[in-house]
Amino acid sequence: MPLPRIHLPTVLVARYRAVDREVVGSALVDTPSHLDALTTDIGERGILTPLRFGFNEEFGTLDGNHRIAVALRLGLDTVPVALFEEPVAPRPLHARPMFPDDLAVLKKIRVSG
Repeated sequence: MPLPRIHLPTVLVARYRAVDREVVGSALVDTPSHLDALTTDIGERGILTPLRFGFNEEFGTLDGNHRIAVALRLGLDTVPVALFEEPVAPRPLHARPMFPDDLAVLKKIRVSG
């Protein structure tokens, strides 16, 4: 179920990335060149497409590993996300355990959204 598009702290969102694109490349693109170009673009125009952040009480998932890497590079305090409540099963392989403090933030947004 989609929830509102909002801004979340970059450090919170980064905890749920599948990989650190500064360390692990992609088979689909030249990661260093892609990150450099994305850094220039996001530095000039901001993140135009919100990151997809899925969550439930057990885990969180993130679609947007390149964008979150660039947000960290640029020192952005927050990033735009589209929140989605996910079912507990099946658990995606790239899911990360949900931190209780993060869940409290997300639940507060769910109630106020």
